[in-house]
Amino acid sequence: MTAKKLIYVHLRGTGVSETFKALSHEIVGLPADTYHKFVMENGATIYYNGFGIRSVIIADSVEALS
Repeated sequence: MTAKKLIYVHLRGTGVSETFKALSHEIVGLPADTYHKFVMENGATIYYNGFGIRSVIIADSVEALS
């Protein structure tokens, strides 16, 4: 089985400053708002509401996030 390539994410905004690993990132536009959709290593999906998100930094390594 081929190992899945992870992305390293730093998400900043109002009330959030998180660094984590994910399999993918997608911007999803819904009628009420825009969401950042992340699929995590274990298959879980997390949606961050676009309101208040100032930046999403995505890199191939945690060192490259700085």
